[in-house]
Amino acid sequence: MIKRTVLVIIAVASSYPALASILLVGPEDISGSGFGDLPRALTIQSHGPSQRTEVGCIAPDGSGGLIAGSTACAPGNSGGNEKSPAGFPKQSAPTLSSLGITNANQIGILFDAVQPQNSGNNVVAINDLTLKLYNGATLILTASGAFSNLATNPGNGNTDYLFALDAASAAAFNAAIGGNFGYRIALDSAISFPRQSAGPDSYAFVNRSALGIQAVPEPVSFSLVASGLIGLALLRRQLAR
Repeated sequence: MIKRTVLVIIAVASSYPALASILLVGPEDISGSGFGDLPRALTIQSHGPSQRTEVGCIAPDGSGGLIAGSTACAPGNSGGNEKSPAGFPKQSAPTLSSLGITNANQIGILFDAVQPQNSGNNVVAINDLTLKLYNGATLILTASGAFSNLATNPGNGNTDYLFALDAASAAAFNAAIGGNFGYRIALDSAISFPRQSAGPDSYAFVNRSALGIQAVPEPVSFSLVASGLIGLALLRRQLAR
């Protein structure tokens, strides 16, 4: 009976994937005006139409400006395809207070894929989406996610997807923020396409409360693992009788 219990524990522990730090909330189209006045978190564009990848990073410089490229990247990213902040001032690393955010659960990241167009295969893969939290120019916390086969609605102004922190990462961000909503947030991202892309492709920050979207959908694995643990507890109780 003990062996059987051990085998059940192994099966429950190995049946579910690791939980992501950033979750896909779902499609969130803003037609017509696109991002408008929303803080443009990052715009990336490949260096030529033959390229199938785009990688970029933006970070605050500690004095109200921005830096870009490899020096702005969290470990694991290289940058190089982000729009220059000097020539493209729409990009920003906004403070949480400027977004009206008082809880990390409210942080939303919108993604607008301009490409690919007219390819018959309008999908992209976000190989890396990293949200960074800064105190001045000091990086203090990150959360990342990766997402494949995202069907897009190409064209400037067609926002495709909304992302948010999962429950564990939101709690970690809240602890790191500690009520200081003058901290800034910024993005790194790496995107790949099934065919050549010219971009540009953009992210924007949003307060999810303003969109009327509050709850982060819990991964199915949370409820399944919880059910498995409850089952194990009941089994142990029966064995003890």
